[in-house]
Amino acid sequence: MTTYILRRLIQVVPTMLGIFTVLFILAYLMPSDPLRAVLGEQYRRLPPEVVEGIREELGLNDSFGERYVTFLGQMARGDLGRSYILEQDVADIIAYRFPRTLQLMAGGLFVALIIGIPAGIIAAEKQYTWIDHALMVLSLLGVSIPIFWLALLAQLTLTQSRYGIALFPVAGYEDGNLSHLILPALVLGTNLSATLARVTRSAMLEVRGQDFIVTAHAKGLARRVVLLRHQLRNALIPIITIVGLDIGYLLGGSVVTETIFNWPGLGRAVVPAIERRDTPVIIGILVFGAFLFVIINLITDLVYALVNPRIRYQ
Repeated sequence: MTTYILRRLIQVVPTMLGIFTVLFILAYLMPSDPLRAVLGEQYRRLPPEVVEGIREELGLNDSFGERYVTFLGQMARGDLGRSYILEQDVADIIAYRFPRTLQLMAGGLFVALIIGIPAGIIAAEKQYTWIDHALMVLSLLGVSIPIFWLALLAQLTLTQSRYGIALFPVAGYEDGNLSHLILPALVLGTNLSATLARVTRSAMLEVRGQDFIVTAHAKGLARRVVLLRHQLRNALIPIITIVGLDIGYLLGGSVVTETIFNWPGLGRAVVPAIERRDTPVIIGILVFGAFLFVIINLITDLVYALVNPRIRYQ
């Protein structure tokens, strides 16, 4: 197991290098001058030599190759740079905002698990009945509805009494108050729960016809025991795969959700950074997100061995 982990971590290096390169090129090719975003109205008022001195200090006059080498050196040291606008280290911005994004992601994942897996199990058990068809239609709707539209609809119907029911606050964080977390977590988890329901149904149906399930029934085991201990456990591999992949979706979907619900996570940091051409913040958050996604995939692979003892990593 240790050898496998070390091998996978070594494989991460070229992957992250490719991600660094792509992000740097995209940031380099972004239109407009970042110095205008830094100086604002003072850009036109300051003498040209002062503006040129600031540009030189920020390294904006360096060639593409020089800036790329400097960037890779910073990444190797774990230095994500400093925000042009906020005048803070990007690492400090991430350290402050990521726990709030993680809180929202955990809420969305919890919603997805408690809705998606039971719905998939019920649909598989009631195959070709009206319950199965209804759950699959609902899951199709859940996958098809854009997350921004669902968020706005939830705000319209569940946060004020004129057109709906005032159950939750419209937006805000309020020091992590649970009442402010529920609605964005429901919105974020709905799409994933729909995908999870469909995958769970397919996995359960595939396992149900195998010999060991027939043998378990022949031994006289209770249906619930066969369903949960034998059928569901052997159907967990594709479910875990989808959950691991969709955690990346939760990270991306949180950008939209945080913006609509004014949640102070990474999404609320990266959107203004894009608008104001704050390149260090953009690259830093995207690099952190990519690294997090790679680590989640590694953890997903390790969970396979815990769920299925037949899987062993050499």
